[in-house]
Parts: sequence; structure tokens; C-alpha cells
Amino acid sequence: MKKLFLVSFFVISLFGFDWAGKVYWSMNYEVAKKLSQRTNKPIFVDIALSHCPPCKYLATHMYVDDKIASFINKNFIPVLIIADEENVPTEVAQYFSGYTPSLIIMKNGREIYQFSFDREFTTNKYKFLDYLKKGLK
Repeated sequence: MKKLFLVSFFVISLFGFDWAGKVYWSMNYEVAKKLSQRTNKPIFVDIALSHCPPCKYLATHMYVDDKIASFINKNFIPVLIIADEENVPTEVAQYFSGYTPSLIIMKNGREIYQFSFDREFTTNKYKFLDYLKKGLK
């Protein structure tokens, strides 16, 4: 519990904004990749910018929703990349359109599904969940 508190404090202080919500984000793509190989779950990559309003909306409205967070945590290895504060890994960058938020579902280093900012999915929790489910097919 103490470890979780320290990690949460570090993440909040690092970004000055609580990106996590209820999603158990890996803050490192290489770690997420190893976990994905070990668990056979695809990686859910959220590429955001620190000043991006739709990115922050996802963090404060979608990733705090119990149903969405539970679905992501159960079915994916989620990794959050703040593109203006860290390097986007080469393996991910080849699929990054430059628009944020960019949400990419990857398996074995390859994109299997991608969706970028769309007002419909960023404001409608059911649509957002549908997009996530499509990424598992």
C-alpha cells in the first residue's frame, strides 16, 4: 500500500495532473511490452500531450469510470506516453499520427487497432467502451 501511495504521488507530482484515473498505467513501454508477452494481453497505448484538452478529458471522465477502467485493466496492458515530456518509443512512433489523443492497441510490436480523437468516443462512455472492445477482435 505504501508503495502504491509513493508511485501515485510521484506520478501526480511529475505531471502536475492526475492522468491515471482508475487505470493501472505502465509508465514505460518496454515494461508494458514484457508484461504483454508474459500475459498474452495486447498493449493499450495512450499518447497524450500535457496541454491537450481532449487528453485531459479522457483522464478525468473516461479513465475514472469504473466500467471503462475495469475493462482496460482486465483486457490490456495500458501504457501512457506524454509525448511532449518523453520520447515516443520507435516501435510506437511509426503508428503515431501526430494527433492527440492517439489510442493504439498493439500486439507483438504491431498495431492491431487505432483510434484518434473523435468527439463521439471521447464524450460518450459507451462509444469509448465499444472502440476498446473492437480492438480485441
